[in-house]
Amino acid sequence: MRDGADPPAVLVTLPPVTVAGVADVRRRVSEAAHEVGLSPERVAAFTVAVNEIVINAVEHGGGTAAVTLILRTHRVVVEVVDHGTAPWRFSVPATPPPPGQLHGRGLWLAAKLSDELTVDAGGIDRLVRLTATTAGH
Repeated sequence: MRDGADPPAVLVTLPPVTVAGVADVRRRVSEAAHEVGLSPERVAAFTVAVNEIVINAVEHGGGTAAVTLILRTHRVVVEVVDHGTAPWRFSVPATPPPPGQLHGRGLWLAAKLSDELTVDAGGIDRLVRLTATTAGH
């Protein structure tokens, strides 16, 4: 490794996630976020963000989700893929839904609690990528 070069990323691919496995995802994300140096408050916020996306993926994507954690120096990325039954035709909302609306806050909340959230929903499979970075990076 060259001086000053980032070490290679650490990839952690979790087994297919069902409703029963969501708590384990939260634990693993919390541990990973702590490991890369996020503050306790940022660990909690990022864990909530990932939780929202994983629950959406499991509920709306056929009952399972694929989750991969990518740990880098000062950064954790979580990729969540579901295999839904219909194309996804919307983007991350800029504002929360109206107070009287029962659903629709998960994606908006996850975007607010992450440093970056991207959606790749070009077909049936949907990929949501969430990133959290330590302060100053």
